[in-house]
Amino acid sequence: MTDQETKSAREIAIEELVIGTKILVNEGIMDVFGHISVRDPDNPEQFLLGQKLAPNWITTEDIQTLTLDGETTDNRPSYLERYIHSEIYKARPDVMCVLHTHSPEVLPYCFIDTPLRPVTHMGAFLGEAVPVYEIREKQGDDTDLFGGSPEVCAEIAEALGDFPAVIMARHGVVNVGNSIRETVFRAFYMEQEAKAHSIGMQIGNIKYLTPGEIESAGNLVGAQINRGWDHWSQRLKEAGLL
Repeated sequence: MTDQETKSAREIAIEELVIGTKILVNEGIMDVFGHISVRDPDNPEQFLLGQKLAPNWITTEDIQTLTLDGETTDNRPSYLERYIHSEIYKARPDVMCVLHTHSPEVLPYCFIDTPLRPVTHMGAFLGEAVPVYEIREKQGDDTDLFGGSPEVCAEIAEALGDFPAVIMARHGVVNVGNSIRETVFRAFYMEQEAKAHSIGMQIGNIKYLTPGEIESAGNLVGAQINRGWDHWSQRLKEAGLL
C-alpha cells in the first residue's frame, strides 16, 4: 500500500490545497493576494484555508479550520476575505472548493460593460455569461471594493447563484467547483478564455457558443480535469517547486 493510499481524505485535501496554490501562482493566475479553500471532507460545516500568508509561503502546516461563519480557534492571522469562502459554502452545499484571485486576463471584465462569455469549447463550463457582483448596488459608491464582511460576501454568493464563477466589479474573480482540481482547472481556462475573448473583440465579430455547444462541450471538457492537474503538477516538479 502506498503512502497516498494510507492518507485520510482530510490529509489529501490539505496537500492538494498547497499544490493547487502553487499551480495557480506558477501559471500566473494567482497573485500575492489570492487564496483557495476546500470544504472539510470530515465535516461539511467547516472548511480549510491557509493562514494569512503570501501564497508561495503556504505549507500543509499553515492550513486553518474555519466554520461556515468564517471563524476559527486558530490564533494565527486569517485572511480578511475569508467570508467570501464561508458565505459561498453556506449558500452552495454543492461547492467543495472556493478560489479568489485577481486573474490578470479576467480583470478587464471587472470594469467594462461587456460580459465575459465563452468563445471556445474550453470555456463552455462558464455558461452563457459570467455574472458580475456590483457592490455599488447595495453598498454605495464609497466602499473599499473589498469582500471583508459577511454582509458583502453574502451578496457575492447571491450574485454567484448556480454559476461556476462570479466577477467582483473593480476587484477580481471567484471560482468554485466540486473539487480543488476542478476549481484550479476552471480558473486556468477562465483566464485563457478571457484572453481569447479580449483579442477576439479587437479583430472581428465574435461568434459565441450556442446553448447546445455550451452543454455538450462543457460535459466533454469537464471530464478532463486530471490531465490538467497532472500537467501543471509536472511543471512544478520540473521547476523545483514541488
